[in-house]
Amino acid sequence: MSGAHIRSATVFLMAIMLGVLSSCSKSQDEKAAPASQSSGPTLNTAAIAEMKAALDAKPTDADLIIRIGDEYFEARHFPEAFDYYKKALPMRPDNPDLYNEIGLTLHYMGRSAEAIGYVNDGIKKNPYHQRILLTKGFILFYGLGDRTGAQDAWKKAKAINPDSQIGRAAAEFLDKFNGKG
Repeated sequence: MSGAHIRSATVFLMAIMLGVLSSCSKSQDEKAAPASQSSGPTLNTAAIAEMKAALDAKPTDADLIIRIGDEYFEARHFPEAFDYYKKALPMRPDNPDLYNEIGLTLHYMGRSAEAIGYVNDGIKKNPYHQRILLTKGFILFYGLGDRTGAQDAWKKAKAINPDSQIGRAAAEFLDKFNGKG
């Protein structure tokens, strides 16, 4: 995954997570509900068509498959994003970013229990991957209602590098969790 995508996905995740945090009066079902495909970013159909044409020529290009998944994810077309990320997984089985993307995608599809399995598999690949730990806390808290597990995940994410963007996001979650924010 490119650095630009990681930054974009991190910003997207943090915006969604912080938005969810500010809507504490919503029911658990409303918090876990996937975003509407009709709101938010528009799907770049031209870019996807171009990438799919390139994929016809190179069907095992994992980077290209992931980029197509990213386009769908950023446009909140989660079922399509999931299909592409899953297709790339056998080609990149040790990539924790891919497990993170699959986990988030499943969560936004309302399949948080399945999502946490992928996130945990990604953590097994790299237990010091800060972003996947942040994601784990998000899915545990908002998707599964596991406050203790979420807090543990956010503490681990923060401890890895408290001064990074992800470390600061984990600290914000912990502060809100502990009534400081």
